[in-house]
Amino acid sequence: MSQSEYGLVKSFDIDDGQLDGIEPHQCFVLGYELASIDEALKRPEPFAKPVRIENRERIIKACDDSKRIYGLTFMQDDVSESWLWLEVQPK
Repeated sequence: MSQSEYGLVKSFDIDDGQLDGIEPHQCFVLGYELASIDEALKRPEPFAKPVRIENRERIIKACDDSKRIYGLTFMQDDVSESWLWLEVQPK
């Protein structure tokens, strides 16, 4: 059996307590969402998807770091204002 190496792939920049008070399962969902966006940003194809507003700053940073053109807008008919629509242009 070989020993695996683990390490930080990317910082979530959450050391300022912004996730305090959020349930662990919600934190997991936010992390998974951001990881899926990071993976999509590695590919040259455009993509669009709904994203949680709690991830807004992290998504902006990920898109800026990848030098991709993107747009984040509130979703129509979402009175909760909990969701944003992310559109990323092709690379």
